[in-house]
Amino acid sequence: MLKKKLYLTLFIFTFSTSAFSKEQAGFNEICHIYTEVQNSNMTNTQLNDYIHNNIEQRVKSVDALQTHSAVFQVDPTERYSIFKKSAEFSLKQAWSCSAMKILMK
Repeated sequence: MLKKKLYLTLFIFTFSTSAFSKEQAGFNEICHIYTEVQNSNMTNTQLNDYIHNNIEQRVKSVDALQTHSAVFQVDPTERYSIFKKSAEFSLKQAWSCSAMKILMK
């Protein structure tokens, strides 16, 4: 039941009247940040700080920000799947990010 409520909450967060391109840019920018981290030699602490600081500074999409924040309330093995589904729901198209799939576990 809690899982269903979380999905519903994520879908509500990702559904808004914002411009499509802004939403797509937000989800894609989060993916770019994770890709940058994946291609670096940062420690776990540096990795977390880099992701947090860069998402806060570079991502303007409220939907993408809220979705990213919300997925950290669920089991790590489900985070990417929920983020991906929320991005696809918001963007109304297929979306994926291999770096996030690896690093969100």
